[in-house]
Amino acid sequence: MSAALEQAARERRVAARLPVIRSAKLICGLSEGVFDCLVLDQSAAGVLVDLGAMVALPAELTIQFSGGAAFLAHLAWSAGTKAGLHLVGAQLLSEQAAQRMKNAADLLDMQGLPAVVSTLRSARFLDHLELRRLAEEAEAAYIRFENFLRSPVS
Repeated sequence: MSAALEQAARERRVAARLPVIRSAKLICGLSEGVFDCLVLDQSAAGVLVDLGAMVALPAELTIQFSGGAAFLAHLAWSAGTKAGLHLVGAQLLSEQAAQRMKNAADLLDMQGLPAVVSTLRSARFLDHLELRRLAEEAEAAYIRFENFLRSPVS
């Protein structure tokens, strides 16, 4: 992409993008294909991806990050092997992710909060923004509660 096009794209952005390197898949409808890509930068509103080859992407698609998080996206622009995607709406929850969340709830009943958060972290499942926020809040509250119970009462 030329420097002028990059500058114009930056000026249209709603949120600053941060450089990242993470893998993802672009899911293009039922019959148009699934393409592996590398996410080069990301913000709350969009991503820059590199597909490694020139691919004609549809106007609407789904991006699924390696940790499982998925979003509907609109193609903002494409040039060569790179494309800018605008993330649309809330994070999607796949059937697989819903089942993993049910399994985590069962684990919570059997082994408690620390085991669940550890399992979700090791599976890189905390890419789901709301789940990560709630897990961090629950973990912090659990630690405060445990520390209070272990502290001498004044």
